[in-house]
Amino acid sequence: MKLLILSDIHGNRFGLEAVLKSVGSFDALLCLGDVVGYGAHPNECCEILLQHEAICLSGNHDAAALGLIDTEWFNDIAAWAINWTRQQLTPENANWLRSLPSAQEFTEWNLQAVHGSLRNPWEEYITDMSMAAATMRLMSQRLCFFGHTHQAVVYATSLDSQEELVWSDFEAVPLPHGGEFEWEDDWRFLVNPGSCGQPRDGNPQARYATLDFETGLVKVEAVDYDVEAARRAILDAGLPRPLGDRLLRGR
Repeated sequence: MKLLILSDIHGNRFGLEAVLKSVGSFDALLCLGDVVGYGAHPNECCEILLQHEAICLSGNHDAAALGLIDTEWFNDIAAWAINWTRQQLTPENANWLRSLPSAQEFTEWNLQAVHGSLRNPWEEYITDMSMAAATMRLMSQRLCFFGHTHQAVVYATSLDSQEELVWSDFEAVPLPHGGEFEWEDDWRFLVNPGSCGQPRDGNPQARYATLDFETGLVKVEAVDYDVEAARRAILDAGLPRPLGDRLLRGR
């Protein structure tokens, strides 16, 4: 079985379509949230995920677009985009987004997933090893996927014979251009596949991950997409220019 994992599409259908074309066949799709916000195609991205029967989490931008959380802590440009997105969403897509959890456990797959962190699924960014360690202590499975930071990275540490975390083995491996590792039973992994539609690690390519359950191989991939088309769609929609320009830089 092959699982496709992606996150932070942010209304960028060009990035999403490029990922789906690149990955080829897969058995299930797991999206870690922030389907909408920033980009010009919120409805199209929702509908593509629905067509693929995606298992999807709710991100903070999804929640804000539905009025479930306040935009008080969003910067002015992000709040503008949220208000625009709120006006664009069809009732059907809004209802679907409203139905999504911000975290989920998949015992049948021995993994779990969250948008932000297990301490605060909508708001907390895992940006360093101390924040990663806090979520790893809360993990009930050996593998957890998260999003929210728009940066691909793997945090990992081993387990001792009593199933305790061995912090002397703790490491963080950024994957701005992709990479892979083997999922081992005596290790715990916390993985961000990067952003499908709004990268922020200096590489403008769309990012995603795959998990092969037969081999235990987790791959983070980077794929080219039509960044200029995504940028132009943002400008044509009347959204703030910086939202389009930043796609060119991957920042």
